Amino acid sequence: MHLDANTKRMAVSLARLSSGSKIVQPQDDAAGLAQSMKLDTKITRLDASISNNSNFRSMLQTQDGLAQKIQSALLRLNELAVLYQDITKSADDKAAYELEFNELDAGIFDMAGKTFNGVDLFFTDGKVFTGDDSSSTLDQNNIADGLGRGATGDYKIKIEFEANSSGTELQAKHKALIERAARRVEAIIIGDSSGGAAIDNTITVKLKDTSDGVSGNLASAGGTAISSAQIGNTASTGILEIDEADLESMYSGGFAYSTYIHEVMHVVGFTKTNANFNAGVSYTGANARAQYAEIIGGAVPASLSLEDGGGAGTAGSHWEEDDFDNEIMTGYSEGGSAAEPLSKVSIGVLEDAGYEVDYNAADPWYGPGTGSGPAGGMVIGSVESVKGAIQGLANYRAQIGAQLTYTEHDAGIKPHQRYRHSRGIDPLRKK
Repeated sequence: MHLDANTKRMAVSLARLSSGSKIVQPQDDAAGLAQSMKLDTKITRLDASISNNSNFRSMLQTQDGLAQKIQSALLRLNELAVLYQDITKSADDKAAYELEFNELDAGIFDMAGKTFNGVDLFFTDGKVFTGDDSSSTLDQNNIADGLGRGATGDYKIKIEFEANSSGTELQAKHKALIERAARRVEAIIIGDSSGGAAIDNTITVKLKDTSDGVSGNLASAGGTAISSAQIGNTASTGILEIDEADLESMYSGGFAYSTYIHEVMHVVGFTKTNANFNAGVSYTGANARAQYAEIIGGAVPASLSLEDGGGAGTAGSHWEEDDFDNEIMTGYSEGGSAAEPLSKVSIGVLEDAGYEVDYNAADPWYGPGTGSGPAGGMVIGSVESVKGAIQGLANYRAQIGAQLTYTEHDAGIKPHQRYRHSRGIDPLRKK
């Protein structure tokens, strides 16, 4: 009897020694087993949360690495914008400066459209796990939002991206180009239009819910509301919808950016709801007509011709193709085959609508089929657009740094620690 009992106890002890666990079978300690299982699953969740936070830190570090490269490019843009003002430089010198400037600008927004393991790098909200079943959401570090005059200027456009009814959202590379287009328009509009609000115009951007059924209709946009605080005929909100079927052809063909500028211009005021667009036939705004006369020569015309073809979405809300040809606000894209400048005439339309504008931010255009552009989110003729971008990048780098600090020190999850207690000795001693 004693031998049998000792043999059983020996078997239990050997099982515990070989497994390293006090509870080998449920009957060893039923209540303890339940507690142990709960602790094990909690540890597993904590380990997974720590892994998630580690991956997010890697994403933040990648963001800041690209931000440093963008900073270097902005310093060169700052230099080029000042050199461009030199009155001793020839037209060829300035053209060389502008070429380098625009290539750097394109590279900056290309970096802003990168992904991290297939996730939009700068267009994704952060998530920090603060326990095994809790987390905090952090603002996305959309540096493209600050890369222009709007970071320090009086006029600011905010882009809000939404999924369509099918749940499909734009890719990061398109989001970055749309942000670049918004920065381009911010370089033109230099005065407040909202009565002092931080955001002057909020544009919601998404893919169209259904195909428009018309081949070649790339996108559509317009203002959706005018706030009582807005100055003149200027929108406070707008919507921009893009045909999904045309996305890749626009991007690969090199005309997605010009398309997005065209649509942002429609949102802010180049639209038939503007009182100067007369019955969809002619345009009579004084500033645009004066700019046209200065460019083309001759007396100021009584009106400018608007497009009368192309269907309801095109007719009456664009410049007439025969008179303006490749200017960006005609109703037909050049499809990447030619420059599409944003001329002083189109900027004049915004002044006619009530905006304070900077004509130095226009692209060169001398008549149908001429000129270059469109320029980037920053414009070499506007030092202020570069200064604003530098300040905007500084703001976002500070935000990235703060999030890195939070994930490294304040997330509330620590690696597991084993505490060793002294045997029989209380470390707190009475005097």
